[in-house]
Amino acid sequence: MSADIGRDVHLPSEGEALAAAIVLHPHPGMGGDRHHPLVVAVAEGLAGAGVAAARIDLADPDPTLSVRLLESAALSLAAEVGTGRVVLVGYSWGSAVSSWATPPGLVGRVLVAPPVSSMTLGPDDGRPLLALVPAHDQFGPPADVAATLDGRQGATVEIVDGCDHFLVGAVARIATRAVAWTLDQL
Repeated sequence: MSADIGRDVHLPSEGEALAAAIVLHPHPGMGGDRHHPLVVAVAEGLAGAGVAAARIDLADPDPTLSVRLLESAALSLAAEVGTGRVVLVGYSWGSAVSSWATPPGLVGRVLVAPPVSSMTLGPDDGRPLLALVPAHDQFGPPADVAATLDGRQGATVEIVDGCDHFLVGAVARIATRAVAWTLDQL
């Protein structure tokens, strides 16, 4: 793993990267940053499976600016590791931002606990999307997320039992599922 200011990159230990992934944190105004346990677990899991993953900090809560910065980070990482395939993984606020971003080479998105009660998700662009929704989510209950994604091509909603929006006790399960789904898209 190497680090830059505001970014930590996790590289596969062997071989070329299968893809480049950006893993985005919860709302920065509420303490979200690249060091969140889920963000770290997903990035480490992806690198262990052969996908280069960057955890970045987006400090400005403005979704429009954050989408542009996310797209730029994805393009940069893909160029650095020499791949044309990009995956976005976001948790909470990061999932909403990830839903709007369309960097070149985007092959899929994982949205963890998308807060559909307070943020609008991006439009259906036909790319595969996995929404991992806590069974007791306060900011994006399963029924609301399912209704939001209903009819979207390639969208799958999976319920994460036994947790709420803050993912206590579910980080490892969610990270494992996000990695497995990502590999299926490659």
